Amino acid sequence: METMMAKPNVLRAKPADASVPTWRDELGMIAASAKLCAGVLGAAVLLVGAATWYGAQKAASLAQAAQVRGAAASRFQNVESEKQDIAIYQPRFMELQAGGLIGDENRLAWIETIKSIQGTRKLVSASYDIEPQQALAFSAPMALGDYQLRGSRMRVELGLVHELDLFHFIDDLRGAGRFTVQDCKLKRTDVPAEAIGVARLTANCTLVWLTLGATPQQNASAPAKGWP
Repeated sequence: METMMAKPNVLRAKPADASVPTWRDELGMIAASAKLCAGVLGAAVLLVGAATWYGAQKAASLAQAAQVRGAAASRFQNVESEKQDIAIYQPRFMELQAGGLIGDENRLAWIETIKSIQGTRKLVSASYDIEPQQALAFSAPMALGDYQLRGSRMRVELGLVHELDLFHFIDDLRGAGRFTVQDCKLKRTDVPAEAIGVARLTANCTLVWLTLGATPQQNASAPAKGWP
């Protein structure tokens, strides 16, 4: 009869299931997830920064384009305004230029006109003296742009037969340019009333011939002299 012997019940450790993560594995997974999340956040920050920079650049470009368009529109308006001013003022400018006010003074025209008037109006005598031209001063500021008002003083002595000869002389002389009469003195002579071909009156007048010329650059800041 065989004796049945009981075998001791030996407890054996159950092998760990490789499919179940341990706490170390979980920490590794969390760390990996954190790294991935940080990478995603970093990329998102970069994308947001890039988008912000692109938006700022686009806004700056739009602002610059708007500024360029505004400047072009302003220049166009200025050109149109200048064209209108030219259309309005050019005829008057040409008229003043033809009349001798704008440009260089023409002393030869003054002298020839005086001689012509003497012959036409049969003046007994006509003499003149012209002073050097100089810039004129104003009692109040006057906007002349790039132009400067200049004047040349002329003293005229006339031998007349009648008082009206003086007025005719001044009216005829205006055809030679623009001038103003500063003063004029009329004096009767002592010749007999029956005398013929002699001056019964003498006229001494001071005229100022006016011209508008470009302001010299080197003297643009120099004060005008004028006359007292």
